[in-house]
Amino acid sequence: MNNIKLSLPFALLLAAGAANSAPVVELFTSQGCYSCPPADEFLAEIITRQPDVVALEFHVDYWDTLRYGAAGVWKDPFSDPAYSQRQRRYNANDLEGREGVYTPQMIINGQTAQVGTSKGRINRAIASDPPEIEIKAEFGDEGLVVKIDSADTSESILWLAVFDRERTTDVKNGENHGKTIVNHHVVRELVPLGRWEGDDVNQSFDMASYGLTADGTDSGCAVFLQDESLGAIQGATYCR
Repeated sequence: MNNIKLSLPFALLLAAGAANSAPVVELFTSQGCYSCPPADEFLAEIITRQPDVVALEFHVDYWDTLRYGAAGVWKDPFSDPAYSQRQRRYNANDLEGREGVYTPQMIINGQTAQVGTSKGRINRAIASDPPEIEIKAEFGDEGLVVKIDSADTSESILWLAVFDRERTTDVKNGENHGKTIVNHHVVRELVPLGRWEGDDVNQSFDMASYGLTADGTDSGCAVFLQDESLGAIQGATYCR
C-alpha cells in the first residue's frame, strides 16, 4: 500500500478499523425544502442500518433566498454555495438515474442520481457496482494515516469530508416553519487533500481547527478517492 500521512498537532483517539471499500451516498438537501425532511430521515436510516456505507449530507444554498408567502425566508445554517456547485458539476456529468439539480437528491458513488426518498432505487444503486479500491484511514501517533491499496489512481483526488454527526434545528420561517429538523452527517468542510499519483505525500493538517472531538461522538470524518472530473468514486472509508 502507498501511504498519505497527515501530520496533526492534536492527538485524536479513535478506534482503529480494517481497510475497506465503502459505497458513498451524498444527500443534497435544504432545511428550506418541504420535501427534504423525509430524505434526511432516510439518510439516518442508511447510517444506522448500513454502517459500511459512507453517508454524507450536503446543504445547498439556492433555497436560502426563496420566500414562502407569509412564512418568509429561511436561510439554512448549514448551507454552502460550494455544495450547490458540487451538485451542478455532478449534473453536467450525465449521471445515471434521475438527473437534474433538485432537492432532495442522493448521488451514489458519484455515478447515479435519484430522488432522495426513492428508497428501493437508492438501495439497489448502493448494492450495485461498489467502489473497488480499498482505503484505510486511521488516527494514530503520527496523525491521520490514509492507506490506499492501489497505484493506478493517477487521475484521482483524495478528499476529506468533516461532518457533524447530528444537528437539531427549530425552523422559524420558510416552507418548514414550525418544524424541528434533525440532520445527520452534516458536512461542514470538504477539503481536497491533493491529487493521488501513487507516491507518498506528507501534509500538515490541523484537525482541531475543524472542531473534531477527541472521542468522535459529536463529529467525524471520511476520506474518499474520486475521479478528478467529479466522476466515479473509486474508494472510501470513515476515519477510524
